[in-house]
Amino acid sequence: MTEYLFDTNTQEALTPVGDGEWTARVSPLWNIDGIPNGGYLMALCLVAAGQGVAHPDPLSMTSHFVGPTMPGEATVASRVIKRGRSVSVNAVDLVQNGRVTVTSLITWGDLSTLTGPSGPLRPPSSLPENSELQSGPQKRGASTFIERFDFLMPYEMAMGAAGRPTGRAEARGRMRFADGRQPDLVAMPVFADGFPPAVFQLGHYGWAPTLELTIHFRARPHPGWLTVDLACSHLLEGTFEEDCYIWDSQGNLVAMSRQLGRTLVG
Repeated sequence: MTEYLFDTNTQEALTPVGDGEWTARVSPLWNIDGIPNGGYLMALCLVAAGQGVAHPDPLSMTSHFVGPTMPGEATVASRVIKRGRSVSVNAVDLVQNGRVTVTSLITWGDLSTLTGPSGPLRPPSSLPENSELQSGPQKRGASTFIERFDFLMPYEMAMGAAGRPTGRAEARGRMRFADGRQPDLVAMPVFADGFPPAVFQLGHYGWAPTLELTIHFRARPHPGWLTVDLACSHLLEGTFEEDCYIWDSQGNLVAMSRQLGRTLVG
């Protein structure tokens, strides 16, 4: 059985200590300029929180990044707020050096039991034939996070993320784990927070820390590439919102998110 790095650094990085607490090893292999990616930290909390509820699927997760988290030892503490028939809710804190660094609220349910009307549905973006494949394992450097994924991007957006901005605060493309791990709901946070930010296309390169990120999980994804579509409507005094839509290889909307972030360069 293949062992995937994401599972090693989330599921296998947690050791239960009782009463809704786990010790966690925050890996340096998901860093962006030396700082663990926020989506990876959310996934770590999501794995721990899921062990305390009976429902199989996250429906919504909101995380606030209230302090820096560094690679190394941490604690995850989960508190169940509601155990209901259709949904459960818990609150989860990631604690390092005695301080909460990420605090989250998660609603759980069962996506396979949901019924009702559907539509209108936004279709996934199409990619032009000249899209550029950016192979993560070939891009080694300070941002180890990039090494974990393959990216397929329209040529102009690939160039925009690399230093020739398009002038439009939007980005789209496809994304997958470089080691062949297939997407699932636990991995949605790293995909929602893993594509080059849309503000890069305005020429604002550099660290863009997340202040808050909310993800809505809409369907269990099929194997294969995920299509990601990002847009920022307002950049104000260095603060921006970014909306993200994610579709699976069958064209199903599997997640959508909104984050509040900062761009720390001019």
